[in-house]
Amino acid sequence: MVGEARHRSAGAPRGWYAGLAQDRRFRLLRTRFYRLAIGIVASFLGWYFLYIWLSAFAREFMARPVVGNINVALLLGVLQFVSTFALAWRYSRYARRMLDPLSEQLREEAAAMEAEREHAERLAAERQRIESWAPPRRNAAHRRTREGRS
Repeated sequence: MVGEARHRSAGAPRGWYAGLAQDRRFRLLRTRFYRLAIGIVASFLGWYFLYIWLSAFAREFMARPVVGNINVALLLGVLQFVSTFALAWRYSRYARRMLDPLSEQLREEAAAMEAEREHAERLAAERQRIESWAPPRRNAAHRRTREGRS
């Protein structure tokens, strides 16, 4: 009872899918996703803030020409776009190999569990309807006329 209250206050899932959230594979999927997401966000923000910092505090370095009129600042600015696409490619490749197969497996199991639960609910509702059914009551006058008495 105390443990149950702790789970509810922590925002733990309730209902039929609570078991799915406690599944080892689901936890592995979340761990893999968070590890990847944190790595990608950290690398993107680190690279971006490095560019901002260099633009603000290393003006001489950023002004150095690399080729013709192209300086370090312009080259690093273009590399910001390249790195964004590279990180997106990295995410999609990792997700396709490591996240998607596991999530598809869990999704199929969840759909099967949902279908099973809906079937059980329909059976219970039908059973309740049948058990609560009673033949319609006829009043005494109707019974006498039916039996041939007036």
